[in-house]
Amino acid sequence: MQKRTLYFAMLACFAPLALGSAHADTIDELRAEIAAQKARLEKLEAALTATAANAASASKKADAASQAVAAAPVKGKGPSMPDGLAIYGIVDAGVEFGNYGQGTKTRIQSGLGSASRLGFKGERSFGDDLSAYFQLEAGVSIDNGQNTGHSSNVSNPGQGGASSASVNSTGVAVFSRNTFIGLNSRTFGDLRFGRDYTPIYSLTSASDPFSIGGATAFRLWSSAAASRFDNALFYATPSFAGFQAKLAYSAGMENNSRADVGVTGGAPGNSNTGPEGEGRGWSASLSYANGPLVLGAGYLSYLKMGTVSAPATENVERRAWNLAATYDLKFVKLYGHFLHGADTQAGAATFKSLDRNVWWLGAAAPLGGRHTVRAVYAHLDDRLSTNRDSDHYGAGYEFALDKQTDLYAYYAQVSNQNGGQNSLCAGGTCQGYDKDSGLPANFTPKSLMLGARYRF
Repeated sequence: MQKRTLYFAMLACFAPLALGSAHADTIDELRAEIAAQKARLEKLEAALTATAANAASASKKADAASQAVAAAPVKGKGPSMPDGLAIYGIVDAGVEFGNYGQGTKTRIQSGLGSASRLGFKGERSFGDDLSAYFQLEAGVSIDNGQNTGHSSNVSNPGQGGASSASVNSTGVAVFSRNTFIGLNSRTFGDLRFGRDYTPIYSLTSASDPFSIGGATAFRLWSSAAASRFDNALFYATPSFAGFQAKLAYSAGMENNSRADVGVTGGAPGNSNTGPEGEGRGWSASLSYANGPLVLGAGYLSYLKMGTVSAPATENVERRAWNLAATYDLKFVKLYGHFLHGADTQAGAATFKSLDRNVWWLGAAAPLGGRHTVRAVYAHLDDRLSTNRDSDHYGAGYEFALDKQTDLYAYYAQVSNQNGGQNSLCAGGTCQGYDKDSGLPANFTPKSLMLGARYRF
């Protein structure tokens, strides 16, 4: 009994201590759990804060994009352009105040600064060194919506003259400027087939301060050479140390005749007959470019369109050669050009019907980044006994609204001597009236051209 009493007494003394220890362990576990939950809550709070910031940023970007879309013009969902295909052109129009011997006339004209045009071109690459390409370029008259004609060695598309004997040719040129397909290799050069500039002309346009537009003296030049070949093959070598050669051959009218003597074109509107080889010829050039200096020399020979009747035994043959040079001094670019041209016809009563030299000197000066001033003086020296010389004066000012758009003012006049009836171009399509449209002998035609030009 005493032992049992002692046991309960001892238990009564130490029980509180045991219970206290267990309670302390439980409190420590609770404290650790609370600390862990607190850490989790802090992480969750940080994540929620970051998510809210990202959402706010995304909302701002969405608002900005929505505003940009609202401000942008609405565009149609048209078909996209295939790879390698491009549409390009020039839209040019203005007003001309001109006097061609019948009083001052005011005309709304297309292409006063540059011939207006619409073109399509494409290119396909085959490896690193070979590509195939094409170009279709139509002359466009902005003032009346019609196409414009541009003559060549065998036809004048603007007059509806047939340019080929093929039965599927209507004789009306839609793509009256340049139309060709070709292959280009950086190793072997460039080869194309169709209608394009003659090499002699390529040197001419590059050495004209007006680039064959505006107040250009090109009309004097075109009286003794040719700018395009139809039914032709064109080849250009790669550039070697700045040198490049070009060669073009035209098959001419491609008629079915064995005779050299006959009436050009046969029956009206029929190009299947006519003198053998009419329009056939070739042209070549050699150019050199080194820094600011460009030099070139060209040659042309072809059988002109025209009646071949006895005692003549062949077509009129036109031969011409030229020299061209430009030098860019940065503050001003200098231009120079010389052309000699002659027409001969074996067996004709008058063997030589044309013999003339044409030359010009010009300059173009950029001013202040947006202004350009151009000028040219040209002289036609008639080497026949008629001695009908002419002097051309041209000046121009251009103001660039941006890289594609400019406003311009050009002035040109041609003084004629000894019965001469040479005229000026009045723009890129040579719209000035000539001896066949009312220009008197010895008259000085004058033209003031004001307009705008947009390139795309």
